[in-house]
Amino acid sequence: MFKKCGSWGRHHTSLIILGIVLIIAAFIRIWTAEISSGPDVTQFWAFAKVFQQHGLDFYRYADAQLGIFPNKGWGFVYPPIWLLILRISLFFVPLSRLYGVGSTAVASPSWRLAAKMPIIIADLAIGLLLYWGVPGSKRKKVFFASLWLLHPTAWFESGVFGQFDSIAAAFLLTFVILLMKGKDRLAFVFAGLAVMTKQHTLLAVGMIVIVCTRTMNFKRLLTDCAITAGVIAAISIPFVVTGNFVSYVRSIVYASSPPGYQDPLCFSFSGPGALLTFLHNTVFYDATTMLSLIAVVFIDALFITALMCYKRKVTLLQAGLAGYLIFIAIYYHINYQYLIVYIPLALLLAATTKYKIERIFALAIAILPAVWIWITNIPWWFHDTKSGYSWVPNMLKHLGMPDRYLPDWTYVILALAIMALSIAYIVLAFTRWTENKDNKLQS
Repeated sequence: MFKKCGSWGRHHTSLIILGIVLIIAAFIRIWTAEISSGPDVTQFWAFAKVFQQHGLDFYRYADAQLGIFPNKGWGFVYPPIWLLILRISLFFVPLSRLYGVGSTAVASPSWRLAAKMPIIIADLAIGLLLYWGVPGSKRKKVFFASLWLLHPTAWFESGVFGQFDSIAAAFLLTFVILLMKGKDRLAFVFAGLAVMTKQHTLLAVGMIVIVCTRTMNFKRLLTDCAITAGVIAAISIPFVVTGNFVSYVRSIVYASSPPGYQDPLCFSFSGPGALLTFLHNTVFYDATTMLSLIAVVFIDALFITALMCYKRKVTLLQAGLAGYLIFIAIYYHINYQYLIVYIPLALLLAATTKYKIERIFALAIAILPAVWIWITNIPWWFHDTKSGYSWVPNMLKHLGMPDRYLPDWTYVILALAIMALSIAYIVLAFTRWTENKDNKLQS
């Protein structure tokens, strides 16, 4: 009886701690949502207005050449789910607007909050998903959920920057957890939702499907893939039946910018791209050919990763993480928000792996992006804050966030560190941390 009471007490204590962490995570995001802004939030407002005006013909105007766009040519290069969410956000704040013109325009506080709230909700959902998916004690569940909920990168992306990669990450994480729990039919629905939020998630989904070919009946896997294809078709077809097929495909399939120098370097997280740009800027090295070759190297590396996922007995999580980290490590154009997608996967893997060193690697990969928050100019994002909040940038400076950008080499080192750690993890996952090895806690 006393043992049962002790267990009951520990269980409720863990839930109370999780609740407190959720409240803190929600507060720091919602509080900063209204008083911070950047160019993406204003552009998202314009996308929502164009969708309101032109409906399913939106992708005809997705290249952002209309006068309403504050950043001309900064197109909508995503599948429709984020567009649909933006339209819902606009429904709640129909009187929101932009102040100023061009790239200096700022969005009204109501729009900042409305646009960021779905991302914040996705952030909180990821924390709950990790609590659900992490095996073992309640304390362990709370620990890994808290690592996400209090992660500086997650806070910045949702509460300040307003980038929606957390929504894609939430769908992807749901796909992985459901698959690990044997609920494959529902899992592949979420795989489709992830891909239709951010195309990059296809890299992780594809590697996981390859692993499934070893563990799942072919007919069932084919049916599961058909479910994902059905989700993609159901979301895409309404946008192409009006004759937007070419515009739609161009926006989604050819979304990536062509190979080129990654300026400014403070926002570049591609190891090869940042290094080649730095060499060009400092010693005038002509790296245009090398930058073009990166795409070829990336495709080759992706093929090798896919082959290894099939040949080696890696887990679903290892395969998904490896597929996405290849993109992060090698591709020439990586934005900060792209890192959000792999962080929950790395945390879940750290909680489930049987290998001590793999756990350390996964945690390091998950935490490393947070370094950027303390080497970049976070106070700038609060430069057009609401009246009465001018003290916020000073508060952030007291927390160690500089109000200036550091020398370019600082950001190049961080990008190279992310690249090196990612490649090291992929190599070790296929060579040392497979199910072919003894399942004891080891390196």
